Amino acid sequence: MLWTQLEIQTLREDTHPPLVRAGYKRAGQSSVPEWLFLGQRSIGKIERIIASAQNFGIALKRCGIRFLRTSTSYVVESPAGEQIVVRGNEYDELLDEAASIASPLLASDIEGEFLPEAFHTPNVKTIAQIAEFTSLPVTSQIKSLVMIADGAPVLVLLRGDHQLSEKKFRAFTNAASIRQATADELRATFGADPGSLGPVGVAGVRMVADTALAGRNNMIAGANRTDYHLRHVTPGKDFHAEFADLRLVNEGDQCVHGGALRFSKVRVLTPEDPGSILESLAEQHHDGDGLMLPRAVAPFSVVVTPVHPERMNAAREIYQQLTTEGQDVLFDDRDARPGVKFKDADLIGFPYRINIGKKLSEGLVEFVERSPKQSRDVPVGELRIPA
Repeated sequence: MLWTQLEIQTLREDTHPPLVRAGYKRAGQSSVPEWLFLGQRSIGKIERIIASAQNFGIALKRCGIRFLRTSTSYVVESPAGEQIVVRGNEYDELLDEAASIASPLLASDIEGEFLPEAFHTPNVKTIAQIAEFTSLPVTSQIKSLVMIADGAPVLVLLRGDHQLSEKKFRAFTNAASIRQATADELRATFGADPGSLGPVGVAGVRMVADTALAGRNNMIAGANRTDYHLRHVTPGKDFHAEFADLRLVNEGDQCVHGGALRFSKVRVLTPEDPGSILESLAEQHHDGDGLMLPRAVAPFSVVVTPVHPERMNAAREIYQQLTTEGQDVLFDDRDARPGVKFKDADLIGFPYRINIGKKLSEGLVEFVERSPKQSRDVPVGELRIPA
Protein backbone atom coordinates (compact mmCIF):
# COMPACT_ATOMS: atom_id res chain seq x y z
CA MET A 1 0.00 0.00 0.00
CA LEU A 2 1.20 3.51 -0.77
CA TRP A 3 1.48 6.24 1.85
CA THR A 4 -0.04 8.83 -0.49
CA GLN A 5 -3.21 6.72 -0.69
CA LEU A 6 -3.86 6.90 3.03
CA GLU A 7 -3.92 10.60 3.93
CA ILE A 8 -2.35 9.84 7.32
CA GLN A 9 -2.79 12.73 9.74
CA THR A 10 0.17 12.75 12.13
CA LEU A 11 0.63 15.55 14.68
CA ARG A 12 3.85 16.84 16.20
CA GLU A 13 2.40 18.33 19.40
CA ASP A 14 3.13 16.05 22.35
CA THR A 15 0.06 17.42 24.14
CA HIS A 16 -2.00 14.86 22.25
CA PRO A 17 -2.27 11.17 23.26
CA PRO A 18 -0.02 8.81 21.26
CA LEU A 19 -2.84 7.39 19.14
CA VAL A 20 -3.98 10.87 18.11
CA ARG A 21 -0.44 12.03 17.38
CA ALA A 22 0.14 8.95 15.25
CA GLY A 23 -3.03 9.38 13.21
CA TYR A 24 -4.89 6.32 14.48
CA LYS A 25 -7.86 8.37 15.66
CA ARG A 26 -9.14 11.90 15.49
CA ALA A 27 -8.86 14.23 18.44
CA GLY A 28 -12.21 15.16 19.95
CA GLN A 29 -14.37 15.32 23.02
CA SER A 30 -16.64 12.42 22.08
CA SER A 31 -16.53 9.39 24.36
CA VAL A 32 -16.69 7.23 21.23
CA PRO A 33 -13.37 7.59 19.38
CA GLU A 34 -13.38 8.23 15.64
CA TRP A 35 -10.88 5.70 14.31
CA LEU A 36 -8.99 6.65 11.17
CA PHE A 37 -7.51 4.22 8.66
CA LEU A 38 -4.50 3.20 10.75
CA GLY A 39 -6.66 2.63 13.82
CA GLN A 40 -9.20 0.64 11.84
CA ARG A 41 -6.43 -1.51 10.44
CA SER A 42 -4.98 -2.28 13.88
CA ILE A 43 -8.43 -2.95 15.32
CA GLY A 44 -9.09 -5.36 12.46
CA LYS A 45 -5.94 -7.27 13.39
CA ILE A 46 -6.99 -7.39 17.03
CA GLU A 47 -10.43 -8.70 16.05
CA ARG A 48 -8.87 -11.47 13.96
CA ILE A 49 -6.56 -12.45 16.82
CA ILE A 50 -9.53 -12.65 19.21
CA ALA A 51 -11.54 -14.73 16.74
CA SER A 52 -8.71 -17.23 16.21
CA ALA A 53 -7.53 -17.58 19.81
CA GLN A 54 -8.67 -20.37 22.10
CA ASN A 55 -9.62 -17.88 24.80
CA PHE A 56 -9.44 -14.16 25.49
CA GLY A 57 -6.34 -14.39 27.68
CA ILE A 58 -4.40 -16.07 24.88
CA ALA A 59 -5.64 -13.38 22.47
CA LEU A 60 -4.37 -10.61 24.74
CA LYS A 61 -0.97 -12.28 24.98
CA ARG A 62 -0.78 -12.54 21.19
CA CYS A 63 -1.61 -8.85 20.96
CA GLY A 64 1.35 -8.14 23.21
CA ILE A 65 -0.57 -6.58 26.08
CA ARG A 66 0.40 -6.85 29.76
CA PHE A 67 -2.74 -7.60 31.73
CA LEU A 68 -3.98 -8.73 35.14
CA ARG A 69 -6.48 -11.53 35.63
CA THR A 70 -9.08 -11.06 38.34
CA SER A 71 -11.72 -13.63 39.26
CA THR A 72 -14.09 -12.26 36.64
CA SER A 73 -12.20 -9.90 34.34
CA TYR A 74 -9.10 -9.10 32.33
CA VAL A 75 -7.80 -5.65 33.25
CA VAL A 76 -4.84 -3.40 32.50
CA GLU A 77 -3.46 -0.73 34.77
CA SER A 78 -4.21 2.64 33.19
CA PRO A 79 -4.16 6.26 34.39
CA ALA A 80 -7.35 6.70 32.35
CA GLY A 81 -9.04 3.66 33.91
CA GLU A 82 -12.51 4.05 35.38
CA GLN A 83 -12.30 1.13 37.82
CA ILE A 84 -9.97 0.22 40.68
CA VAL A 85 -8.08 -3.02 41.13
CA VAL A 86 -6.84 -4.13 44.53
CA ARG A 87 -3.46 -5.85 44.41
CA GLY A 88 -1.79 -7.91 47.11
CA ASN A 89 0.28 -11.00 47.64
CA GLU A 90 -0.56 -13.09 44.56
CA TYR A 91 -3.91 -11.34 44.58
CA ASP A 92 -5.60 -9.12 41.97
CA GLU A 93 -9.27 -8.23 42.25
CA LEU A 94 -11.61 -5.44 41.24
CA LEU A 95 -12.51 -3.16 44.14
CA ASP A 96 -16.18 -4.09 44.28
CA GLU A 97 -15.29 -7.80 44.39
CA ALA A 98 -12.12 -7.73 46.51
CA ALA A 99 -11.81 -9.26 49.97
CA SER A 100 -9.48 -8.09 52.73
CA ILE A 101 -8.62 -8.26 56.39
CA ALA A 102 -10.16 -5.13 57.88
CA SER A 103 -7.85 -2.45 59.23
CA PRO A 104 -7.44 -2.41 63.05
CA LEU A 105 -9.99 -0.70 65.27
CA LEU A 106 -9.25 2.88 66.26
CA ALA A 107 -10.29 2.05 69.83
CA SER A 108 -10.84 -1.24 71.62
CA ASP A 109 -14.41 -2.31 72.38
CA ILE A 110 -15.73 -1.52 75.85
CA GLU A 111 -15.47 -4.61 78.04
CA GLY A 112 -18.36 -5.94 80.11
CA GLU A 113 -21.93 -7.20 79.84
CA PHE A 114 -24.41 -4.37 79.30
CA LEU A 115 -27.91 -3.97 78.00
CA PRO A 116 -28.51 -1.57 75.09
CA GLU A 117 -29.16 1.90 76.44
CA ALA A 118 -30.93 4.66 74.51
CA PHE A 119 -29.61 8.21 74.53
CA HIS A 120 -30.78 11.41 72.89
CA THR A 121 -28.87 12.51 69.78
CA PRO A 122 -30.67 15.58 68.43
CA ASN A 123 -29.86 16.32 64.76
CA VAL A 124 -27.08 13.73 64.81
CA LYS A 125 -27.46 11.75 61.59
CA THR A 126 -24.12 10.71 60.11
CA ILE A 127 -21.47 8.31 61.36
CA ALA A 128 -19.01 11.19 61.68
CA GLN A 129 -21.50 13.19 63.74
CA ILE A 130 -22.29 10.32 66.12
CA ALA A 131 -18.57 9.60 66.52
CA GLU A 132 -18.00 13.21 67.54
CA PHE A 133 -21.07 13.21 69.79
CA THR A 134 -20.05 10.04 71.67
CA SER A 135 -16.27 10.61 71.55
CA LEU A 136 -15.99 7.09 70.16
CA PRO A 137 -14.33 6.57 66.75
CA VAL A 138 -16.11 5.53 63.59
CA THR A 139 -14.89 1.95 64.04
CA SER A 140 -17.05 1.76 67.19
CA GLN A 141 -20.21 2.63 65.25
CA ILE A 142 -22.62 0.34 63.41
CA LYS A 143 -23.70 1.76 60.07
CA SER A 144 -27.24 0.74 59.07
CA LEU A 145 -28.31 0.80 55.43
CA VAL A 146 -31.60 -0.38 54.02
CA MET A 147 -31.55 -1.86 50.54
CA ILE A 148 -34.59 -2.96 48.56
CA ALA A 149 -33.77 -6.32 46.97
CA ASP A 150 -36.40 -7.56 44.51
CA GLY A 151 -38.96 -5.38 46.30
CA ALA A 152 -38.17 -6.51 49.87
CA PRO A 153 -36.23 -4.45 52.47
CA VAL A 154 -32.92 -5.80 53.75
CA LEU A 155 -31.13 -4.14 56.68
CA VAL A 156 -27.38 -4.09 55.94
CA LEU A 157 -25.00 -3.54 58.84
CA LEU A 158 -21.41 -2.35 58.41
CA ARG A 159 -18.59 -1.01 60.52
CA GLY A 160 -18.84 2.75 60.58
CA ASP A 161 -15.81 3.36 58.38
CA HIS A 162 -16.83 0.80 55.74
CA GLN A 163 -18.85 1.15 52.54
CA LEU A 164 -21.21 -1.38 50.98
CA SER A 165 -20.20 -3.19 47.81
CA GLU A 166 -23.46 -3.37 45.89
CA LYS A 167 -21.97 -6.08 43.71
CA LYS A 168 -21.27 -8.29 46.75
CA PHE A 169 -24.72 -7.53 48.13
CA ARG A 170 -26.39 -8.45 44.84
CA ALA A 171 -24.43 -11.70 44.71
CA PHE A 172 -25.29 -12.53 48.34
CA THR A 173 -29.02 -11.92 47.92
CA ASN A 174 -29.13 -13.21 44.34
CA ALA A 175 -31.46 -10.30 43.66
CA ALA A 176 -32.27 -9.23 40.12
CA SER A 177 -32.81 -5.62 41.21
CA ILE A 178 -31.43 -3.65 44.14
CA ARG A 179 -31.69 -0.04 45.24
CA GLN A 180 -31.51 2.05 48.38
CA ALA A 181 -34.73 2.53 50.31
CA THR A 182 -36.37 5.95 50.28
CA ALA A 183 -36.90 8.02 53.43
CA ASP A 184 -40.65 7.28 53.29
CA GLU A 185 -39.95 3.54 53.06
CA LEU A 186 -37.61 3.77 56.06
CA ARG A 187 -40.22 5.54 58.18
CA ALA A 188 -42.90 3.05 57.15
CA THR A 189 -40.75 0.02 57.98
CA PHE A 190 -38.66 1.17 60.95
CA GLY A 191 -40.64 4.09 62.33
CA ALA A 192 -37.68 6.44 62.26
CA ASP A 193 -35.95 8.94 60.02
CA PRO A 194 -32.71 8.15 58.18
CA GLY A 195 -29.73 8.44 60.51
CA SER A 196 -31.51 6.84 63.46
CA LEU A 197 -31.83 3.26 62.19
CA GLY A 198 -30.37 0.18 63.86
CA PRO A 199 -30.75 -3.58 64.25
CA VAL A 200 -32.04 -3.91 67.84
CA GLY A 201 -35.69 -4.89 68.08
CA VAL A 202 -36.19 -5.24 64.33
CA ALA A 203 -38.67 -7.95 63.36
CA GLY A 204 -39.85 -9.19 60.00
CA VAL A 205 -36.93 -7.69 58.07
CA ARG A 206 -33.98 -9.67 56.78
CA MET A 207 -30.71 -8.49 58.36
CA VAL A 208 -27.20 -9.16 57.07
CA ALA A 209 -24.02 -7.93 58.76
CA ASP A 210 -20.57 -7.61 57.30
CA THR A 211 -18.01 -10.03 58.72
CA ALA A 212 -16.04 -7.14 60.24
CA LEU A 213 -18.80 -6.89 62.89
CA ALA A 214 -18.41 -10.51 63.99
CA GLY A 215 -17.13 -10.76 67.56
CA ARG A 216 -17.60 -7.06 68.32
CA ASN A 217 -18.96 -5.78 71.64
CA ASN A 218 -20.73 -2.72 73.02
CA MET A 219 -21.03 -0.67 69.86
CA ILE A 220 -23.18 2.35 68.97
CA ALA A 221 -26.21 1.93 66.69
CA GLY A 222 -29.39 3.75 65.79
CA ALA A 223 -32.38 3.15 68.07
CA ASN A 224 -35.11 3.12 65.37
CA ARG A 225 -36.43 6.22 67.05
CA THR A 226 -35.77 9.59 65.45
CA ASP A 227 -32.92 11.49 67.19
CA TYR A 228 -32.00 8.55 69.41
CA HIS A 229 -29.18 6.02 69.40
CA LEU A 230 -28.21 3.00 71.47
CA ARG A 231 -24.94 2.29 73.24
CA HIS A 232 -23.75 -1.16 74.32
CA VAL A 233 -25.03 -2.97 71.20
CA THR A 234 -23.38 -6.37 70.74
CA PRO A 235 -23.87 -8.42 67.55
CA GLY A 236 -25.09 -11.93 68.26
CA LYS A 237 -26.50 -10.95 71.65
CA ASP A 238 -28.68 -7.91 71.05
CA PHE A 239 -29.57 -8.80 67.48
CA HIS A 240 -29.11 -11.74 65.16
CA ALA A 241 -28.14 -11.37 61.53
CA GLU A 242 -26.63 -13.34 58.73
CA PHE A 243 -22.93 -12.60 58.22
CA ALA A 244 -21.26 -12.14 54.85
CA ASP A 245 -18.41 -10.21 53.23
CA LEU A 246 -20.28 -7.14 52.01
CA ARG A 247 -17.82 -4.26 52.28
CA LEU A 248 -15.58 -2.46 49.86
CA VAL A 249 -11.90 -2.84 50.65
CA ASN A 250 -10.40 0.20 52.39
CA GLU A 251 -6.97 1.75 52.24
CA GLY A 252 -5.09 0.30 55.19
CA ASP A 253 -6.68 -3.16 54.93
CA GLN A 254 -4.43 -6.19 54.68
CA CYS A 255 -4.32 -8.77 51.90
CA VAL A 256 -6.07 -12.04 52.71
CA HIS A 257 -2.79 -13.75 51.79
CA GLY A 258 -0.74 -11.45 54.02
CA GLY A 259 0.91 -8.10 53.47
CA ALA A 260 -0.34 -4.69 52.42
CA LEU A 261 -2.77 -3.95 49.63
CA ARG A 262 -2.29 -1.36 46.93
CA PHE A 263 -4.84 0.25 44.65
CA SER A 264 -4.50 1.01 40.93
CA LYS A 265 -6.74 2.47 38.26
CA VAL A 266 -7.55 -0.08 35.59
CA ARG A 267 -9.37 -0.45 32.32
CA VAL A 268 -11.48 -3.61 31.97
CA LEU A 269 -10.91 -5.35 28.64
CA THR A 270 -13.55 -7.36 26.80
CA PRO A 271 -13.56 -9.14 23.42
CA GLU A 272 -16.38 -6.85 22.32
CA ASP A 273 -14.22 -3.71 22.62
CA PRO A 274 -11.04 -4.09 20.54
CA GLY A 275 -10.69 -0.30 20.52
CA SER A 276 -10.09 -0.36 24.27
CA ILE A 277 -7.41 -3.01 23.72
CA LEU A 278 -5.67 -0.75 21.20
CA GLU A 279 -5.88 2.16 23.67
CA SER A 280 -4.23 0.00 26.31
CA LEU A 281 -1.53 -1.17 23.92
CA ALA A 282 -0.71 2.44 23.09
CA GLU A 283 -0.38 3.26 26.79
CA GLN A 284 1.98 0.32 27.32
CA HIS A 285 4.00 0.57 24.10
CA HIS A 286 5.22 4.09 23.41
CA ASP A 287 8.14 6.39 24.05
CA GLY A 288 8.84 10.06 23.52
CA ASP A 289 8.95 9.60 19.74
CA GLY A 290 5.63 7.81 19.36
CA LEU A 291 4.14 4.33 19.38
CA MET A 292 6.07 1.07 19.61
CA LEU A 293 3.25 -1.36 18.90
CA PRO A 294 3.92 -5.09 18.71
CA ARG A 295 4.04 -6.43 15.18
CA ALA A 296 0.85 -8.46 15.65
CA VAL A 297 -1.27 -5.33 15.97
CA ALA A 298 0.74 -2.63 14.16
CA PRO A 299 -1.14 -1.36 11.10
CA PHE A 300 1.84 -2.39 8.92
CA SER A 301 4.80 -4.52 9.91
CA VAL A 302 7.33 -2.65 7.81
CA VAL A 303 7.64 0.64 5.94
CA VAL A 304 9.96 1.06 2.97
CA THR A 305 11.39 4.57 2.90
CA PRO A 306 13.35 6.05 -0.01
CA VAL A 307 15.65 8.61 1.57
CA HIS A 308 16.16 10.59 -1.66
CA PRO A 309 13.95 10.94 -4.76
CA GLU A 310 16.55 9.22 -6.94
CA ARG A 311 16.11 6.08 -4.83
CA MET A 312 12.33 5.95 -5.43
CA ASN A 313 12.41 3.32 -8.18
CA ALA A 314 14.79 1.04 -6.27
CA ALA A 315 12.66 1.42 -3.15
CA ARG A 316 9.55 0.54 -5.14
CA GLU A 317 11.20 -2.67 -6.33
CA ILE A 318 12.03 -3.67 -2.76
CA TYR A 319 8.47 -2.82 -1.71
CA GLN A 320 7.05 -4.99 -4.48
CA GLN A 321 9.40 -7.83 -3.57
CA LEU A 322 8.31 -7.75 0.07
CA THR A 323 4.66 -7.57 -0.94
CA THR A 324 5.11 -10.62 -3.16
CA GLU A 325 6.61 -12.45 -0.18
CA GLY A 326 3.43 -11.76 1.77
CA GLN A 327 4.80 -9.06 4.04
CA ASP A 328 2.46 -6.42 5.47
CA VAL A 329 4.31 -3.46 4.01
CA LEU A 330 3.72 0.24 3.38
CA PHE A 331 5.65 2.24 0.79
CA ASP A 332 6.42 5.83 1.78
CA ASP A 333 6.19 7.36 -1.68
CA ARG A 334 5.86 10.95 -0.46
CA ASP A 335 7.98 13.79 -1.78
CA ALA A 336 9.14 14.77 1.72
CA ARG A 337 12.39 15.30 3.61
CA PRO A 338 13.97 12.18 5.15
CA GLY A 339 13.61 13.63 8.66
CA VAL A 340 9.85 14.05 8.20
CA LYS A 341 9.51 10.48 6.98
CA PHE A 342 11.55 9.10 9.87
CA LYS A 343 9.58 11.14 12.43
CA ASP A 344 6.28 9.93 11.04
CA ALA A 345 7.43 6.31 11.02
CA ASP A 346 8.44 6.59 14.69
CA LEU A 347 5.14 8.27 15.61
CA ILE A 348 3.09 5.53 13.94
CA GLY A 349 5.28 2.82 15.40
CA PHE A 350 6.05 0.56 12.46
CA PRO A 351 8.02 -2.35 13.93
CA TYR A 352 10.55 -2.20 11.07
CA ARG A 353 11.70 0.45 8.63
CA ILE A 354 13.86 -0.11 5.56
CA ASN A 355 15.69 3.04 4.46
CA ILE A 356 16.85 3.10 0.86
CA GLY A 357 19.74 5.59 0.82
CA LYS A 358 23.17 6.31 -0.59
CA LYS A 359 24.59 2.93 0.44
CA LEU A 360 22.36 1.28 -2.13
CA SER A 361 25.26 1.78 -4.57
CA GLU A 362 27.13 -0.70 -2.36
CA GLY A 363 24.14 -3.07 -2.37
CA LEU A 364 23.14 -2.11 1.18
CA VAL A 365 19.98 -0.76 2.83
CA GLU A 366 19.47 0.39 6.41
CA PHE A 367 17.24 -1.89 8.48
CA VAL A 368 15.76 -0.08 11.50
CA GLU A 369 13.95 -1.73 14.41
CA ARG A 370 11.54 0.43 16.38
CA SER A 371 11.83 -1.54 19.63
CA PRO A 372 14.47 -1.86 20.80
CA LYS A 373 15.79 1.07 18.81
CA GLN A 374 18.63 -0.15 16.64
CA SER A 375 19.71 -0.15 13.02
CA ARG A 376 22.13 -2.04 10.81
CA ASP A 377 23.15 -2.19 7.18
CA VAL A 378 21.86 -5.25 5.32
CA PRO A 379 22.68 -6.48 1.79
CA VAL A 380 19.61 -6.21 -0.41
CA GLY A 381 19.83 -9.89 -1.29
CA GLU A 382 19.77 -10.86 2.41
CA LEU A 383 16.87 -8.64 3.41
CA ARG A 384 14.53 -10.62 5.67
CA ILE A 385 11.70 -9.44 7.90
CA PRO A 386 11.75 -11.23 11.29
CA ALA A 387 8.77 -13.50 11.88
